[in-house]
Amino acid sequence: MDENREHSPDSPLYLRLFESIRHEINSGQWEPGSRLPSIRQLASDTGVSVGTVRHVYELLAREGFIRTEKGRGSFVSGSHPAEDPAGRKERALEAIDLAIGVLTDLGFTAREIGIFFELRLRQKEEATRPIRAAIVASTPEERSIINRSMETATDVQFDRILYSDVTKQPARLANYDLAIVPARLQRDLENLTGSSIKVLPVVLAISRETLLACRGINESASVGVLTVSRDFVPVLKEQCGDLLAGGGGLEFALFGDPGETSRFLKRHEVILVSPDYANLVGKAEASLIRDYSKAKRVIRAHFDCDQGSLLYLTQAIKKKYRELRDSLSA
Repeated sequence: MDENREHSPDSPLYLRLFESIRHEINSGQWEPGSRLPSIRQLASDTGVSVGTVRHVYELLAREGFIRTEKGRGSFVSGSHPAEDPAGRKERALEAIDLAIGVLTDLGFTAREIGIFFELRLRQKEEATRPIRAAIVASTPEERSIINRSMETATDVQFDRILYSDVTKQPARLANYDLAIVPARLQRDLENLTGSSIKVLPVVLAISRETLLACRGINESASVGVLTVSRDFVPVLKEQCGDLLAGGGGLEFALFGDPGETSRFLKRHEVILVSPDYANLVGKAEASLIRDYSKAKRVIRAHFDCDQGSLLYLTQAIKKKYRELRDSLSA
């Protein structure tokens, strides 16, 4: 699907995707009754978040282009408005000319009329957009954990932002409704941004399966820990450091150099890798880990936002979405 059709790169991502699918339906590329890709599949194919695709499908259903059947998926509706580009353009120009004529008769200048149009267009865009949430963290691992934990959230679009970028330029968060951060960064970010944005803290917890795997390491085994970022090492140490400190030795290293990673792997009997490493490192290093796992043990650290944090985030997003809709309809 071409989500860039008839939109500049500055257009909201959800709007480009919405218009692209709507055009494909109207032009007959999707027959009535055709099953659309699942939300997760389309998110993977287009490289956007699951939440963004879910919002797009909700808008398409709201306008009658698709229908959603629980447990089965989303399907193109049996009938929808036929697309007639030339006719639509003519009608649009006639409507604009009529509006300009009315406003001119009221005494407004061309510049003032342009401002009115721009204002209304922005309001229209705001009326359909999802909540914009920035996931702000010091490490790519933490940003990935939070983003994955929130995959089922609706009416929200997530962007991942490096915490150091925000400290250098707090205005980077100016266009967001919410900021989601690991709990330890909440106060610092609030001091940076003041009251300009709601900061939502989350607690990250290592999975029970990962803890059990760490407990099962032979005490004499040499253990290596590979992380994508240096700042994630303290997070791992806090969650499972005691379980890794056996008599065989414990060594930490960073992904980034396939040659160094290969030599590091050869020195250890067990390797613990940071969350979502396969999507955060190059293909060469991901392949090294796969090959290593065929002969030796690899423990993939799995983290989630704890249940209390998830409930808090979900409620805060829903509340913010209601506030946005209410403010636009007032």
